[in-house]
Amino acid sequence: MTSLGVAMSLQLVRGNLNFSASSLRPWLLLKEFDLPFEEIAIDLFKPDTAQKLGPYSPSLKVPVLLHDDLRIWDSLAICEYISETFLEGRGWPFSTAKRAAARAIAAELHADFRHFNRDWPMNCQVKIKLKPSEQVEEEIARLDAIMANCRRKYGQGGDYLFGSFSIVDCMFAPYALALQAYGAVLTAAAREYLEILLDNPHLQCWIDDAQDEIEEFTWEKVG
Repeated sequence: MTSLGVAMSLQLVRGNLNFSASSLRPWLLLKEFDLPFEEIAIDLFKPDTAQKLGPYSPSLKVPVLLHDDLRIWDSLAICEYISETFLEGRGWPFSTAKRAAARAIAAELHADFRHFNRDWPMNCQVKIKLKPSEQVEEEIARLDAIMANCRRKYGQGGDYLFGSFSIVDCMFAPYALALQAYGAVLTAAAREYLEILLDNPHLQCWIDDAQDEIEEFTWEKVG
């Protein structure tokens, strides 16, 4: 079976478009590399959410990638699997040095920034100027440094963090949406990358679909 044929059997179980930062990451990778997949959307704010997630997710969390009888949960693990199985490793930069640095940054984005994620969560529809706490301000400074330093040191050959689009940009996407939504003050170099990532057509599609999802939910509640 061709890689395209295998990819046709992919299913991504995701949460609400507006809020599910972890769901956005593998979704964006699949879209950027034009891999066909089916989306299974689970509303994370319903009383029966755990019951609906049970058949798909051992952790009762999203996202989950379904491929034949394999179930992979955790956004970074899913992105790694997609890269290795369908992209011949192209989800990461080609050079050994870039790839090692990209993996380190991706792991940091995946596991750290707890104050930022708590106080400035991803919300595709909000736009409000917030004054960050001291802890959030420190984490914003680190995110700024990641954007500026990666672009300066590794960004040759493209507009993204490591030049060509990679898993690191997927991991950064929810932060980009939140930084923009809450009016973070950034350096010029960081702002330049942020705007490029936010202009990604697939990310724009996610944002547009999030609005449609909210309107559909509101209509159901009103009706």
